Amino acid sequence: MDLQLMIEELADQDKKDLLVILKRELGETPQLAKVRSTINENQQVLCPHCHTDDIYGHGIYKGRKRYKCKQCSKTFNDFTGTAISGIKKIDKFQEYLELTLESVSIRKAAKKLRVSTNTIFDWRHKILASLSIINGNSFVGIVECDDKQFKINEKGSRKLDREAYKRPSDRKTKRGISNDKLSVMVATDRKGNPLMKIAKMGRIDSDSVEKTIGSFISPNNILCSDSHPSIILWAKNKELEHHTFVASKQHVKNQCYHVQHVNS
Repeated sequence: MDLQLMIEELADQDKKDLLVILKRELGETPQLAKVRSTINENQQVLCPHCHTDDIYGHGIYKGRKRYKCKQCSKTFNDFTGTAISGIKKIDKFQEYLELTLESVSIRKAAKKLRVSTNTIFDWRHKILASLSIINGNSFVGIVECDDKQFKINEKGSRKLDREAYKRPSDRKTKRGISNDKLSVMVATDRKGNPLMKIAKMGRIDSDSVEKTIGSFISPNNILCSDSHPSIILWAKNKELEHHTFVASKQHVKNQCYHVQHVNS
């Protein structure tokens, strides 16, 4: 999917919130890394490979504390298994996060940060991957969800999943939901825990809703959404308390049920 197009459709405050989330999930300054190391000394560390806590310190490599698992004999550090794993230029990666929200192209970003376009391209995919793992915990209380559609940039692809576009003067632009657009499920609770996961090409169905947000929502949650038939069917099958809204008619129920956070 085209990350730049997706970000351009976000509101200014959403861009700022996304930057905070991405920095937390993908990259840390040396100062934050130092704080994280201090926190980790007082928290349980698990092996990212076999998830056991039977581990011990295994020295320091490139300024990062390493551990070794007694069960599987594999070594790891605090970033193993995360989207930031393997990134060498952490400071420049953080700068790229800000450039991304400014919709700077790959070539311009590479020139500004003095890195190769291949590096920027790799970083962009890490950011995209992180959007599917942000705040992997279950939601709390009232949950708002919605589906968003984004255009796909397949420039350079030899195998298109659709017919090639003609020149703008020769074709009409499709509005609304189209099979040529990527659907992304977006959800958040009232504590501000966000989740964005790619659903499918074209209109979502109840199966794609389940695959994207199903594991994060339990019967203890109260769901708020628009009146999308697939979301309604999914919520019914999951036996959720579900409040729906028609944007042109009603915005808030009982002063607490709405979808203003996920749509802001």
